[in-house]
Amino acid sequence: MAGAASVPGGASNAGSSGASAAAGAGIGGAGAGGGGTTSAAGSAGASPSTAGAVGAAGAAGTLGASGASGTAGAGAGGAAAGPVVPVLAAADHYRFSAGDAILEIDAKTGGRVSKLSLSGADMIVTTASDPTTWGSVFWTSPRTGTWMPEWPPPAAIDNSPYTPAISGAHLLLTGTADATLGVSMAKDYALDSASGWITINYTINASKAQKAAPWEVSRVPRGGIAFFPLGAASSLKAGPLTVTQSAGMVWFDDAAKTATSPDGAKLVADGANGWEAYVFGGNLFLKRFADQPVSAQVPNGEGEICLYPGTSWVEFEVQGPYTQIAANGNLPWKVQWRLVKIPSTVTVAVGSASLLTFAQEQAAIP
Repeated sequence: MAGAASVPGGASNAGSSGASAAAGAGIGGAGAGGGGTTSAAGSAGASPSTAGAVGAAGAAGTLGASGASGTAGAGAGGAAAGPVVPVLAAADHYRFSAGDAILEIDAKTGGRVSKLSLSGADMIVTTASDPTTWGSVFWTSPRTGTWMPEWPPPAAIDNSPYTPAISGAHLLLTGTADATLGVSMAKDYALDSASGWITINYTINASKAQKAAPWEVSRVPRGGIAFFPLGAASSLKAGPLTVTQSAGMVWFDDAAKTATSPDGAKLVADGANGWEAYVFGGNLFLKRFADQPVSAQVPNGEGEICLYPGTSWVEFEVQGPYTQIAANGNLPWKVQWRLVKIPSTVTVAVGSASLLTFAQEQAAIP
């Protein structure tokens, strides 16, 4: 249920080489183009202005640049790749569109991500009768001892309307203050079609002095595979989940969808190298963030990486540094996302070396 350091591996190295030509590179195409034409190969580690951008000939769009193949410098439909300008798609819903990839934010419901899809396949649970079981949200951690009551989340930060504004290629959302908690939230969403990264800059604005950590909670559909590199081995508390550990990685296979948590327990761990991944429906959802040492994480039941099984969703979480915030001060924190189609040459299974390599290439991790 989730900084101050810069995010490792910025956009300048986002164009690492992909696993195969079938993987596809940037938004707008993957692998072989239409009419049996194969795109020219992208250079490994090319600059973000060219790496992973694919022209109109691509067979399937991606939101993420693997640099495996594709004509550099062209985006979806052959247009120039670069920052994507958000638009008001429907009442209170703002959309970033790149090829057949969609990122949508619901300003009226907590300024949360309400849709993240590729080729029509949603990676975020889009709707529910209860606002605590869908979308991707941003909270303060810990919940225990600070939220009053401890559940549900404070409406002001979780599901009350946020004030939206488009500034260039950024969607800015400002929330109202929760007087008891003493915070309000701000969110800044941006998508660059050249690098393939969605960048979310969060800010916790404190009206009173407190210690808190930033906490991103994304509800992904059940039935996928979550994996991440483990930091401190003693930090791993699997809770209600059955996990596999191999070569410094932790894997959770939710294919059976049988894990439950009637008491609210969850997996908690210290990560390494600043990334985590979730695979579902042939797509890879990658999160990249500044790695935190155990000493900078929320103690007593929280951690840098958390997984919680719900009825029809898994909470795919990351938390930032546990920081003292002065009265009228703020805590900024950045998370980056990438959504990319997994090539047929990659084996999707727990412990798969090819899946791990593909994810590392997408995260541009040495």
